[in-house]
Amino acid sequence: MSQAQSFANHCMYMASVLIEHWSDAIDRQTQNASVTTAAFAPAVRLHLLDAYGWQMLACNRVAALPSRPPHHTSRMPVIAEGITVAPEVKELALLEQSGWLATLQKEINPGLPKRTAAYALLASEGGDFDLSVARYCFAELETLIQRFSDAIDES
Repeated sequence: MSQAQSFANHCMYMASVLIEHWSDAIDRQTQNASVTTAAFAPAVRLHLLDAYGWQMLACNRVAALPSRPPHHTSRMPVIAEGITVAPEVKELALLEQSGWLATLQKEINPGLPKRTAAYALLASEGGDFDLSVARYCFAELETLIQRFSDAIDES
């Protein structure tokens, strides 16, 4: 396992810890769910994006790792001339255009989600990064990382 892959695994673990505590906090109802989401969502998203970036670097077999991983294929370090971009990274570039990966990469607005009606405390605009979206992105990224890690190990 490369250093980048181990960093990706570490970030996934940190995200899983936060998701578990996020869920517990919502279940305890000590705070409004919107407040709890505003507290946890950015941190979970950052861990998932970091895991994604470290895995991209592992796919491209980048040896000299940057201090922070890229969160988008367009921000990947330049590869030496004559070396082709890994097919996995090309696949990721396509996945970034829509679906769960595009949702994960979408910035979270600071502060609390806007309420759509005075009576709807939990109502917010569709597509917000909430607990269910975080769990879904985590599961999809975990599957992707495992598949790509297997391919890296076989090469």
